[in-house]
This record gives sequence, C-alpha cells and structure tokens, in this order.
Amino acid sequence: MPDLHTLPEGSRPSAAIRNNGPVDLVIERYKIRELAEGWPCYRDSCEWENLKSIFFEDAYIYTSWTGRTHYMNFIQASQNGMDNGAFIMHRIHGLSTDINVSATLAVTKMKATITQRFDLDGIEADAESDCRFVFFWSKDISTGKWGANFVRHFYEKDKLIPVNPNRVPRLNLQKLSEFPVGYRYLGYCQEITMGVKVIKDLPGHRREIDTANRQKHDILYEQIKAWMDGEKIEI
Repeated sequence: MPDLHTLPEGSRPSAAIRNNGPVDLVIERYKIRELAEGWPCYRDSCEWENLKSIFFEDAYIYTSWTGRTHYMNFIQASQNGMDNGAFIMHRIHGLSTDINVSATLAVTKMKATITQRFDLDGIEADAESDCRFVFFWSKDISTGKWGANFVRHFYEKDKLIPVNPNRVPRLNLQKLSEFPVGYRYLGYCQEITMGVKVIKDLPGHRREIDTANRQKHDILYEQIKAWMDGEKIEI
C-alpha cells in the first residue's frame, strides 16, 4: 500500500489561513465559497451570465473532455454539448479555502461529484466521478472583487450506474482499461458517445502510485503552494 498520509514534501502552503482565522478573512473566504459553489449551480441550470461572473477575463479551465481551454470556450463547448444531448450535473459535498493574510490570493478545493447520463446502445446509465475542483483565485485590488484565474480537478473515484437496474450496458473491457481509475467510466462513456478524445493523465488520487495521474496529483499540490506563495505560474 502506498503512503497515503503525506503530501509531496514542501507542498503545503504553511503561511495560508484556513479554518477559523481572523473574522475579516472568514468573510473573504465566504465570498469565495459563493463563487466556487456557483460553478455547478450556474452551469447545470444554464445561467451562463452568472457563470461568467466567476472568472477573470484571462481565466482557463481544464477538464477531461476539453483539456486546457479559455473559460468562454468552455462555456461555448458546454452549450454545444447540451444541444447535442450531453446531460452533465454536479453535486457539491463541501470545500476548504486557503487564503493569504493580505486577502489577495486564495485556492479552494471543493469536493463534488460529476454525474453524466449516457445512452449506451439504447441503455441509459449515469457515470459518476468523485472529484475535487481546484479554484485558483486572485482579488482585483481596484474593485475588491475575487475571480478565478484557473480551475483544475483531482479525479479520485468513479462508477457507472444503470438507470434501470434491469438493463445493464455492456462495455468494451479492453478499451475501458485504458482510462484512469479516477474517471474510468466517465472518460470511457464520454469518448464513445461525444466524439471527444479524453485526456488520460489528469490529477488523480494519491493511492495511484507509479502512474501519470499520481504525478499530476503531486504537481497540482505544488502549483497550489506556488500560487499561495505569490509565484507566477501557468496551469
């Protein structure tokens, strides 16, 4: 069993405030929480103008089916996907935010489940991936408003659930094995039904030792620390 109880050495933002802290930073973290939880609330209900308000103009998003893309292109791709029958929803389970003392930089890790319904040869099934959204925030000092600069994910565990338990889809097990365990069924179904090429080396869970997904897991933690230390990073 791999070591599950340590993060990459030197990757924890030790100077950041999280949990309790001064009241003024609690209020700032609450503002950020509203923004983070707005993603699924706005996207799933097609409130596109509200979704746009979360991001700064140069913000980028990274997902399994889009790769790194400007947030406006992500919104357009989401709209096109919906028009073509894609049915993606999200459930939020909680979050934690690291914020610097000057309240100008922050990172939120939000537990969520991505759930997408697929028609697999006439049989409906929901692929569900438990993940953590990672929002990289900064504050516009001139307006006092927070915005997202980057959004990434840890993909940690997924499953496929038939909508009708009496009708179970048949999968190509060889193709299925090509996908990482954190989004195996989600990626498989996206690739065979949406006409997309799913990225297979996205950050996973720490238990995925000797995999590209574990490497990307550690790199993302290092990027979180670099952001909180005020370093200029490109994600």
